[in-house]
Amino acid sequence: MKSFIKNTGLVVVSLLLFSCSSSSKQGIVPQTKYIVQQKAAVIPPGVVRYCWEEPMVEFEQNGAGLDSDGRFYRPAYVAIREVKQGRWRPCREPKSEVKGETKNEW
Repeated sequence: MKSFIKNTGLVVVSLLLFSCSSSSKQGIVPQTKYIVQQKAAVIPPGVVRYCWEEPMVEFEQNGAGLDSDGRFYRPAYVAIREVKQGRWRPCREPKSEVKGETKNEW
């Protein structure tokens, strides 16, 4: 009988605690919603867009150097030679679907 009263008391106490905590009013937390619309930017007439053209480089394998006694005086290394510098160039105008310049035509 004591265990029944003890268990019933625990159930009543736990119900009171849960009912009180759930009925307490909590402030409404506003949630931020981000709406993203992906549209192509309108380019005003007369504006020139520039694109970066990557530099052209060449890798040269250079072996170790030997002196007259056969000892190494220079370790092997890879030299990077810049053949053409990188530069900003006017971008090519993208092909227009309206004008029929794309390859996706019938």
